[in-house]
Amino acid sequence: MQATQPKIVRFAPFEVNFEQRELRKAGTAIPVQHKPFRILEMLLRKPGALVSRQELAKELWPGLHVEYEHSLNSAVNSLRQALEDSPRECRFIETRSGLGYRFIAPVEEIEISGRPRVAHANSNVNSDYLRGLFFLNKMTSDGIQRAIGYFRSALSEDHNFALAHSGLAECHCQLALSGTVGVSDVCLTARGCATAALQSQPNLPEAHISMGRVRLLFDWDGNAAAEHWNRASELGASLPELHRARALLAAARERGEEALEEIGRAHELDPLSLPIGFERAWLLYLWRHFEEAVTQSWRVLALEPSCAAVQTALGLAYRQTGSFDEAITELENACVCSDRHPSALASLAHVYGAAGFLDKARGALHELTAQSENRHVPAYWFAVAHAGLAQRHLAMDALKLSRARREPQLLWAGIDPRLAILHAEADFLSLRRDVRIA
Repeated sequence: MQATQPKIVRFAPFEVNFEQRELRKAGTAIPVQHKPFRILEMLLRKPGALVSRQELAKELWPGLHVEYEHSLNSAVNSLRQALEDSPRECRFIETRSGLGYRFIAPVEEIEISGRPRVAHANSNVNSDYLRGLFFLNKMTSDGIQRAIGYFRSALSEDHNFALAHSGLAECHCQLALSGTVGVSDVCLTARGCATAALQSQPNLPEAHISMGRVRLLFDWDGNAAAEHWNRASELGASLPELHRARALLAAARERGEEALEEIGRAHELDPLSLPIGFERAWLLYLWRHFEEAVTQSWRVLALEPSCAAVQTALGLAYRQTGSFDEAITELENACVCSDRHPSALASLAHVYGAAGFLDKARGALHELTAQSENRHVPAYWFAVAHAGLAQRHLAMDALKLSRARREPQLLWAGIDPRLAILHAEADFLSLRRDVRIA
């Protein structure tokens, strides 16, 4: 790598910019001390080749004739911690005992070509932005609100910070998807934030990813969404969020294999991401890979045991395998962990009904109705609950109301197993044609 041709080096979810001496994971800065970073740089200059301990010592401690073994071991361990790597189950750095180290993951070199720097010169702005990402990825209503607060705090110091605008757009998209608020309450805000990000940095991949999500969720325009995501890819982005977004579109277009392939790529790039792990389980469920959905859900819950969205996916997958006791247990847990969120409650009502516990199903549906008097509850969730009770007409009426409200949940109605009882209904087939994304 020549200094006159700076490159970004990518592997898994990580990016290394040698010119700016930065390590990032999915766009988030990872602090690395000087010597561990130099070790990473030397390994990435010769991926797959052995870099001897003597070479590293000569580069890191030049001209010194002292014992370096302990210092070198400490520096390598520090680097492994930054990369979340393990010497026993190494994904990136392989130890050759007594000899040195070898970088074993696939490496991709990308020319920077004017790509904007994502770091901000103001450490307070950076800190607020990173905290916003952290809370957004917790997948809770409270987490989204806290994320909004941090992104706004970053913008209060620099109103042109595009990443914070993009983060706010993502927050409001998630509010609509979770059904916490109505589409009309967040559509303009989400669009305005994504527009502000693009106006500030037109070549920022994250800004195009956010605008694509806005175009899909609120405009139901798959082609416009794809154009923005293709632009993000042209700008050199291989971000997990890009593949995650494309999986969303493929599912709306009812392209199962493509959706699973895209979310699989996102998972490979960031295997510890809670939202990606959940969406992989959810897409497996939507495409009837129920046993795999159960396995994936448990993998995610091993990292975050109280994630209500994943508990819901697990419960619904169990229902499809005939394990009703396990399904009800997980969905009851999801209701507790989410403070009786309408999506979890509707799914519980659905499974109660499917399992023959009609009184409990009606009770959960009554609770859902009571909630709707004090908070926003998407009509789609009522359709899910009614379908579990085999109330076809009421379920269909709820879906028609969902259509009138342009609720984003409806984009995946055609592949939702909870609505299978309606799939042969003429009204449902008409609605499915009406909302299917081209």
